[in-house]
Amino acid sequence: MTQRANSTMKSSTAPGDSPGADQAPDFRVVDKRHFADLDNLPQTPVEEKPRYPSIIEELMAKLSETERRFDEKRKQVDAEIGKMRSRLEADYERKVSIDKQKLLLSFLDVLDNLERAIEAAETAGKTEDLLHGVEMTATAFRSKLLEHGVEPIPVRDQPFDPNLHQAVGVIPVSDENKDGHVAEEILRGYKMGDQLLRPAQVRVGQKQ
Repeated sequence: MTQRANSTMKSSTAPGDSPGADQAPDFRVVDKRHFADLDNLPQTPVEEKPRYPSIIEELMAKLSETERRFDEKRKQVDAEIGKMRSRLEADYERKVSIDKQKLLLSFLDVLDNLERAIEAAETAGKTEDLLHGVEMTATAFRSKLLEHGVEPIPVRDQPFDPNLHQAVGVIPVSDENKDGHVAEEILRGYKMGDQLLRPAQVRVGQKQ
């Protein structure tokens, strides 16, 4: 009877069924999704802004507004200065151009006189007329220079002055009063007010 029961139990078991089929299956779920590990996140300190009393915050706001207005005003002033500088430079260049034109016109007057003297000498065929015309032209030229404040430097019998004179040689003198004085003018010097335009080239007396 025991053998029959065992055979009955064996026959009731379907092929391929594993023992313990009525029990819950033993499995494990592995989550392969990538998520941040919230437990091991680095702790970044959060900088808290300093809190000020309301009166301090109000003063800081006013200061910020004042700085903003100051920057705007400074930019406006810089722009105005730039415009003024441009106007001054343009006015200066225009004035220099006008002065240069006036100076050149005075030179043209002298040239006209010289050309008239040459033409008169050629027509008359006399050198005396040419000499007279040249002398008149030189006089007119000196007059034009004086109008512009240019005048010759007096040198004859004057003590030698290295600030005004350029010595190019010496001349023996017997009078001790003429020793170290200008004895001869080689090239005339000119000055304009206190400004030296060209030093005079001279020979200086030297007592033997």
